Amino acid sequence: MVQIIFNIIFLLILAFIIILNIGNKTSIDLFFRNFTDVSVVVVVFLSFIAGILYVLCYTTYLKIRKKFRGEKETKGKKPSKDEPAFLSEEPPLPPAL
Repeated sequence: MVQIIFNIIFLLILAFIIILNIGNKTSIDLFFRNFTDVSVVVVVFLSFIAGILYVLCYTTYLKIRKKFRGEKETKGKKPSKDEPAFLSEEPPLPPAL
């Protein structure tokens, strides 16, 4: 199993080195700075990593927001002592025909 993982990593590194030496170069304008003769593969790889980080931050923000919003809603909906807990809940919707 370890040998398979090692071979996959080795082949990925080898493919990355070969692709970097193909010769597809571009220039990038990023935050008022110009980068020239950058490999297209590096640009695609960095864009992919930036997208993953953006989605990770966004989903983490949504989960935290949902967690805190859920706590606020449950704090305000405590049943009173005179009213049973099952009456404080909303009745279910009727089934659609």
